[in-house]
Amino acid sequence: MKEWAIDLHLHSCLSPCGGEEMTPPAVLERALALGYDALAVTDHNTAENVVAFMEKGREKGIIVIPGMELQTREDVHLVCLFDRLGQVLDLQETVYDKLPPLANKCGLGEQVLVDKEGNRTGWLERLLLVGTDLSVEKAVDEVHRLGGICIASHLDRQAFSLWGHLGKIPPDLALDGGELTPRLPRSPLLLKELQERRLTCVVSSDAHYLADMTFPRCFAFMAECTVGEIKKALKGKDGRYIRTTV
Repeated sequence: MKEWAIDLHLHSCLSPCGGEEMTPPAVLERALALGYDALAVTDHNTAENVVAFMEKGREKGIIVIPGMELQTREDVHLVCLFDRLGQVLDLQETVYDKLPPLANKCGLGEQVLVDKEGNRTGWLERLLLVGTDLSVEKAVDEVHRLGGICIASHLDRQAFSLWGHLGKIPPDLALDGGELTPRLPRSPLLLKELQERRLTCVVSSDAHYLADMTFPRCFAFMAECTVGEIKKALKGKDGRYIRTTV
């Protein structure tokens, strides 16, 4: 086993709040330069750019984990990760069915589809940055039903987080882990709650622009870099662990 440098939460140019430069070649070149072994592409309520990133990742020798950042009925964000592309596309079908039929006129930006070389192939007109009609509990259950893991996004932020919106982490919610934000001060109350819940946290960039990507702050000691192994590392099983530097 070894430590893998991972970033489990970043956005491509398909997220309306993501920069146009967040294309597969640019993101993966920067990830390699920073020393990452693996990253997850987690656009808001969609996975339509994941295949392009996976294809480019195979060329460049960096693992791309298929994922999505799902927004629930409560406007809580959840990072959903899978081992296989088909699993996240199945989740995408459910999410699209639960999204309100709104056009992307929020003024944040275009939702750009790209190929592995970063060429624009189209754009999504339906609004992605909006809550689905899935409760937090239903969303977690659906991700698990499809064989993935569910990590509560940026718990230490007020916006779009379980802690910020609900004031606590629901005790019966079957999360696989939590996420903390780089550079924010750690809340003693939140850290105490995480400890009581025995919920391991990762630190991810939540990068929307290339400049948001910084040196690795999260490492997973595992036999291989798969979602199944990450799940074991989050639980501290069989010698596996998560180590963060911030």
